[in-house]
Amino acid sequence: MKIAALEKIFPVKKGLSDQPESAITFTNDGEQYYMNKSDLTPREISLFSTVLFATKEMKFDQLSPGVYRLIQLKSDSFDEIAEHLSLIFPTLITVEKQASDYGVAIEKLSSDCLYESEMKQTLATLFQDLGVDGTYYLGMFYDQAVLADRYQLEKSNFEQGLTFSEALIKAGIKQVSSHPLSIIKQRLLTDSEAQELIKKLYQNDSNQLKTAKAMFIHRNTLTQKMKKFERQYGLTLTGSDLVLLYSLINIADK
Repeated sequence: MKIAALEKIFPVKKGLSDQPESAITFTNDGEQYYMNKSDLTPREISLFSTVLFATKEMKFDQLSPGVYRLIQLKSDSFDEIAEHLSLIFPTLITVEKQASDYGVAIEKLSSDCLYESEMKQTLATLFQDLGVDGTYYLGMFYDQAVLADRYQLEKSNFEQGLTFSEALIKAGIKQVSSHPLSIIKQRLLTDSEAQELIKKLYQNDSNQLKTAKAMFIHRNTLTQKMKKFERQYGLTLTGSDLVLLYSLINIADK
């Protein structure tokens, strides 16, 4: 599809909508785009939704009453992963494939459900054993009646690479008017070294040994980098400060 030609006729915007339920979203050449439904006629909305950018509909209303969790998975090896999921997680009732590399597993709440940490560890082991790459999003448990609405929100979080907590923090920061916060954010925008340091520490749960290994540097070098950052920014690279800094980078990136 030629995006340039589409942009001449319709209000196409690049990126992810802050209100996915009020937008037509689609992907082209690996890039995300959207059009606000308020900018389109009913006929145009129908055309884009049911013909051009149609996706397989998740039929949550067909589930029996109960409490469910949605596990979104994205991988070029999705079919191979899906084959093993039900064997590993007996609480899954179905795996719905939405695209060649994306689908949603639906898990019903029971006493046999794994804790989130156990689920993450098991999925990481599965990917490693199969020798495949992939990403996933573990949703929260919701009543069947609200699954459709919650899916749209969790899908948006997954597309942005945000966890539930990160999405809330990001939304909250956007509403805050703080001069010191604005200064820090602007400085981070041009400080690629600081951005890498924040991301690696956050992704490795502040474990300095793992972070140093991920950055291919000695642990003492990492310690010096952290001290330098704290002198420059007045914030530590641990706890709530690290969460705040990582959220600021996400806002700058997305």
